Amino acid sequence: MDPATGKVALTLEAQCAFMFQHVRAIMTAAGGSTDDIIKMSVWMADRSKRDVLNADWLKMFPDAASRPARHTSQAALEGGQLINCDITAVFA
Repeated sequence: MDPATGKVALTLEAQCAFMFQHVRAIMTAAGGSTDDIIKMSVWMADRSKRDVLNADWLKMFPDAASRPARHTSQAALEGGQLINCDITAVFA
């Protein structure tokens, strides 16, 4: 969702950008960073469009040696959502 309006964005690209923006904000609020994420589970309305997800994924996790695990599944999402995720993080 757009943090400014609370509404679901219309495009997958925008929803992806907001999703990763929210992940960063959650990690900061928890006192950590995206480096503390060990796994990300992602649900997409159309898993064949992973290239859109991958573009933002590589921006957040550019180093292949230190990326968290990721599992991407296709799901029937509600309310106009095209993508959704949850994260698992470990704080040292």
